[in-house]
Amino acid sequence: MNALKRFWMLLVNPPSAKTLAAKELESAKRSFLEHKTHAEYYATLCSFENQRIARLEKYLEPSPESQP
Repeated sequence: MNALKRFWMLLVNPPSAKTLAAKELESAKRSFLEHKTHAEYYATLCSFENQRIARLEKYLEPSPESQP
């Protein structure tokens, strides 16, 4: 019965603008943290790949003693 009363109160008395804004702010903060984590992860991957490319390019450079 209590759940029915709460449901009825939600229908009759919708949340205030401040309550909705607070919920949206919390959602935005969570979304920001999630995307910040992804950005840090991919920045680290890019750094790794740059170091890998530099290492492989250096490895494939012809050495001076191998040229006639």
